[in-house]
Amino acid sequence: MAFVSYNNTYSLTLRRTLRQPIERVWRAIANSQERPLWLDPPLQFDFRPGGLIRTAEGLPIAEFIEYEPAQRWMLRWISPLNRGESKVVVEITKVNRITTRVSIRHWNIQTEHDYHELYAGWLWFLDSLERYFTTEKYLEYEYPDVFGRQ
Repeated sequence: MAFVSYNNTYSLTLRRTLRQPIERVWRAIANSQERPLWLDPPLQFDFRPGGLIRTAEGLPIAEFIEYEPAQRWMLRWISPLNRGESKVVVEITKVNRITTRVSIRHWNIQTEHDYHELYAGWLWFLDSLERYFTTEKYLEYEYPDVFGRQ
């Protein structure tokens, strides 16, 4: 994890190394039949420049700026739950034939509150993906009180 604040915005970086071949990791992310097995609530992905990531209810939360299958994509984060637009890069890197690294960089986050919510969301994304590979079950997402208040 990295916490950085530049020019009154926030940035985060998360990395996870998975003991799965890159093809298996990519299939879990890209396959619309497999994705709901670990990503709940399910999201709809339109993997192409200009395509959107939408919630199950159809609410757009991100737009693909760049897209390289099984390697990298850049998103314009437009979720109405967060203040302002931000950018995301997700990279999937083959470490060796049975290991893959997933890296997420999210920057230009406008508020500390959004930073904590987005950090929790991306961490859950990686945790749930990893758990799916080890147990074939998703990790239920609980919306945390990011500041630990009751």
